[in-house]
Amino acid sequence: MSTPPPTPILSSFTPLAGGLREAIAPGPRLVTLGATAATWWEAGAPVTAELPRQVSVDGAAWTPAGGLRVGLGTLDLAARRWTPDPALAAWNPPGPPGAEPPLREVAWFDDAAHAVLRVTSAGAGGTTTEIVIIAAGGQPRGRRTVDGATALAAAHDRVLVAAPHPLVLDLDGNLVAEPALGSSVSITRVRAGAGWFAVTVVPDAIVLVRAADGAVVATWNQRACDAVPIAGGVVAVDFAGVVRVGCIDGHGVRTVAEVDAHVTVPVVQAVAGQVVVAGSDLPPVRTATFVPPCR
Repeated sequence: MSTPPPTPILSSFTPLAGGLREAIAPGPRLVTLGATAATWWEAGAPVTAELPRQVSVDGAAWTPAGGLRVGLGTLDLAARRWTPDPALAAWNPPGPPGAEPPLREVAWFDDAAHAVLRVTSAGAGGTTTEIVIIAAGGQPRGRRTVDGATALAAAHDRVLVAAPHPLVLDLDGNLVAEPALGSSVSITRVRAGAGWFAVTVVPDAIVLVRAADGAVVATWNQRACDAVPIAGGVVAVDFAGVVRVGCIDGHGVRTVAEVDAHVTVPVVQAVAGQVVVAGSDLPPVRTATFVPPCR
């Protein structure tokens, strides 16, 4: 008997009908998110629910009941409706027409009960950015002013704040670590998963940071538009849509798979046995089967 060929780590990419390109929710089910809507698929057909324009769609997390925490509310896929959480509304009060909202970003922790907020305020000395960790009822549990904070990601009970001097904080806002990424890098993206943070930096590298203690574990000298951690490694996509899978090898990352998804300026996510990219092309969403290769 002939031996069947081995299953590839990453298959070729297949486009899906519909979908949105701003973010892809992590977890067991594929949901793509945009500034004003969410899209998922039922029996192969796209289904869309509206989101309010002020909702931040990065940092979504699934609740134990199967809802998706997005921004300051929950998306119910069965009801096809996003509902705001009244206990959290005070964190994004309406302002005058044309004014920037104070709430710039929301990232939910794995328990979907705690969230971390990036909130700005203007004063006589300029703009101040505060990182606030809130509990389920909206009460602040920890807070810290971080000059120049531009992004954040939450993993288990840690948050990584992207700033000129990046920080890893705990749920009470206490400093856990200041990851040493180098003096000449600029963070363009930070993502969480599998107990890691993947930090995409300029010039051309992805740095894997262990969430528990903020230690820099490995650096992948790879130009990327987005990167998401997986168990023992990372999946990255470059600006032209080439997806690469890498496994930690010593203090570096070894490329083990590479497939062109034929989509530009994409984001990437590993979801339910797939790698999913969403970019600026039409249709925006492409999926490939994925067999995690790293130990």
